[in-house]
Amino acid sequence: MGLVWGLVAAVGCALAYGAATVFQAIGAGRTKDTAGAGVDPRVLIRALSQLPFLAGVGLDTVGLVADLIALEKLPLFAVQAIMNCSLAVTALLAVPLLKAKLSRNDWIAVAAVVLGLILVGISAGAEPPVHVGRGVHWAVLIAVVVLIAGSFFAIWKLGGNPVVLAAFAGSLFGAFAICVRILPDLHPVALLTDPAAYAGVVASITGFLFFTTALQRGSVTMATATLVVGETGLPALLGFTLFHDHTRHGFVPVAVVGFVCAVGGAVALSRFGEAAPHSPDGQDADAASAESSA
Repeated sequence: MGLVWGLVAAVGCALAYGAATVFQAIGAGRTKDTAGAGVDPRVLIRALSQLPFLAGVGLDTVGLVADLIALEKLPLFAVQAIMNCSLAVTALLAVPLLKAKLSRNDWIAVAAVVLGLILVGISAGAEPPVHVGRGVHWAVLIAVVVLIAGSFFAIWKLGGNPVVLAAFAGSLFGAFAICVRILPDLHPVALLTDPAAYAGVVASITGFLFFTTALQRGSVTMATATLVVGETGLPALLGFTLFHDHTRHGFVPVAVVGFVCAVGGAVALSRFGEAAPHSPDGQDADAASAESSA
């Protein structure tokens, strides 16, 4: 039953995150952006006054809870691959809610994501909790701090390149998944004394900041694609090598094909991050879709 609940939670996480993106796009489109070339925290405050944006935040919270459950039950590669299928959910919901249009290639990408999700689900084996020494928890915290420091140094040297920002954001979101995977107990008292819990919080907040800035400064397509690769690749590799995650016996090829389909389809659909938070009536979304299809 643990495997079943893990798969249900992972799919629920993808559905919640995908729907949240669309509702947040609608809410953000109803607010005035005064950030200019930088980041204006007041934009978020104004967006929170919009009911669709609040609904998106609520769905994000549901997705986070489901993500925590899935990471306790499934291998990292399975959770991250299924979670990134949220981009397919965003694409499908963008049609009725943002008046976006899906081309033939977009539908093929959606089909690839769904196929990948099915294959990953079939190949995944149930995972017991990871038991690692306390030193590993401290090592993860130190690694996250070093990664963040290195990120800020690279941003200072490269001037906030959006691809660099998205790559660091993906790595930090992947680090969050790793932190959750090694937590032995999600009880609040236990979390307060676990360095891995603090590493996860810091990694997720900093990753969100980097990715938001990347979206403001460059191509959403490139930023989202870079994020997906960084977020899925490292946790999957560490899951197999460090935490001994495994597939069902004889299902390694199925897992590889499913992972490639899910992530590849998600990258192909990443342009739906551009699905026009600029106009609540969807006019900008139509224009962007028509331009991309031209």
